[in-house]
Amino acid sequence: FSDHCPNDNNRCAQHCLILEDVTELPVEVTAAGYATLYAPVALTVPTGVTAHTVTINGEWAVLTDVGTKIPANTGVVLVGEGSHSFAITTADAFEGENALEGTVAATYVTADAYVLGVVDEKVGFYIATKNQNEGAAFLNNANKAYLPAVAGSANVASYSFRFGEGTTGIDQITDNRVQSTAIYDLTGRRVEAITAPGIYVVNGRKVLVK
Repeated sequence: FSDHCPNDNNRCAQHCLILEDVTELPVEVTAAGYATLYAPVALTVPTGVTAHTVTINGEWAVLTDVGTKIPANTGVVLVGEGSHSFAITTADAFEGENALEGTVAATYVTADAYVLGVVDEKVGFYIATKNQNEGAAFLNNANKAYLPAVAGSANVASYSFRFGEGTTGIDQITDNRVQSTAIYDLTGRRVEAITAPGIYVVNGRKVLVK
């Protein structure tokens, strides 16, 4: 770096490092309406999106709303389609139960895990395909969370979402590779995917989505 930078624009362009404060983290949530997030700083949850930690209950990934702030180094599932800006803030460390892990930089993960995905228009956590390092790892992108495999989960093909305890009447996950996942609203019309809160009929059972 050069001491002449303040007075020599040409030298400054070649040798100076300009530091700027970063005050927010932009995040894009696809049309599926879900994304994961993992950041090294605490973030404020903007209007139009909610952030959820994950716990495992049998074959369900139970989503719990974290509120208005995401503590640093806390993996979450975001619900809310579109572009969102998360302001950097301060928050206490997360002390609750959360099964999600994540990486700040793009990282090869060798452990067995599940990643967010869409299969047959159904969003959930699906077994991560190890297609990196000669089949020994999968690539977890920067600022993304994943769900490590837990004991006894070898026969679980995927984890469907459940918003809090007792908010759905479904007792078991449907294996997408074997059965269909027909979804209907209360008028009997078939819908391609659940995109808004309400009561739906999935495989003949009522589901309350908040």
